[in-house]
Amino acid sequence: MLKQSVFLEGLKLHVKCGVYEEERTLGVQVEVSVKITSEKFVDYRELHDTILKIAKERVFVYLEDFAMFLLGVIRKKWEADSVIIEITKVSVPFQHSFKRVGIELIWESDGKREKRND
Repeated sequence: MLKQSVFLEGLKLHVKCGVYEEERTLGVQVEVSVKITSEKFVDYRELHDTILKIAKERVFVYLEDFAMFLLGVIRKKWEADSVIIEITKVSVPFQHSFKRVGIELIWESDGKREKRND
């Protein structure tokens, strides 16, 4: 069985996400990297557009919420076998600077496919 991976690395975007109300209102700059392994063809342009649409239309409190929502969309749309999502916050409200701060979500299928009634 052949599997392929498609990835987007360092997609820079503006997302309404944060613990502070200002972050959810004004938004913050993040970098998103996604790697999808699937038997099904994954068009990286469609993946790009999907991420941008979610970032534009939704508001999240935590980066983990954004990643989990994105994971659900990816799993449904591309029947992924594994997904790695990394979201890095470009600017953080701390006095001392960091090289990177963010989250990484790693999901792997248990091998069981849900039965679809299309």
